[in-house]
Amino acid sequence: MGTVKGVLLVLCAAMVLAGCSGKSQEEEYKVAQAEKEQREARERNEEEQVLREEQEAREEKTVPKDAKEKQKIIVLDPGHSAVLPEGSEPLGPGASEFKPADTSGTTGISTGVPEYELTLNISIKLKQELENRGYAVLMTRKTNDIPVSCVQRAETANNAKADVFVRIHANGSEEQSARGAMTICITPQNPYVPELYTASRQLSDCIINKLCEAAGSENDGVLETDSMSGNNWCIVPATIVEMGYMTNPEEDKLLQTRSYQEKIVQGIAGGIDDFFGY
Repeated sequence: MGTVKGVLLVLCAAMVLAGCSGKSQEEEYKVAQAEKEQREARERNEEEQVLREEQEAREEKTVPKDAKEKQKIIVLDPGHSAVLPEGSEPLGPGASEFKPADTSGTTGISTGVPEYELTLNISIKLKQELENRGYAVLMTRKTNDIPVSCVQRAETANNAKADVFVRIHANGSEEQSARGAMTICITPQNPYVPELYTASRQLSDCIINKLCEAAGSENDGVLETDSMSGNNWCIVPATIVEMGYMTNPEEDKLLQTRSYQEKIVQGIAGGIDDFFGY
């Protein structure tokens, strides 16, 4: 009997120890899980802090210190791109008419330079000039290898709450003799944003007059049309700047010279200054 009791006591002790051991492992697992979650939370916080710091650094670079003096945001839209977005888009909000999301643009008849390269080069120079004048400047694209639709371009200006949206383009025509610069804005009867007509027309007038004055180019004035989806989707004053005809042999070569590009940049920047009364 004593032997049996001894065996039972040993078994009970073993079971108690096993139970204690199992409980200890469970607690250790819970502790380990809690530590893992805390560690992951710290890592996430650190990553978020890094992202915030990077964003702040980008904003500091995007918005120059002296921009506070004018408090104006300019969105530049270098026309077209080497890569086209797929599909089509409504001509305006709620429109039943659709247009291609973007087109490839024209090409220099003498130089062979595609329009998207010229518009980006000019926009980069214009961005620097405008920042030097105290504006905050954003661009719808910074490279030629990404597709950007017309609606996306307008949304960049809308989301930035831009004061003006300036779209940089070059013209083309079947007539090689066609030359000169123009700007394009909506009409007073625009079915989407008619309330922006007055400001968009004023912006267009200011830019084309200063551009042609600075560059010495033929002034073809302002074309009013509601056929430009990028203008129709924009909820801030917008204009398209057609700097010259790449299908005109002489004007095409002129558009590629550094001195003429600088005149264009000074003219557009001067027109923006004029629009704001600076």
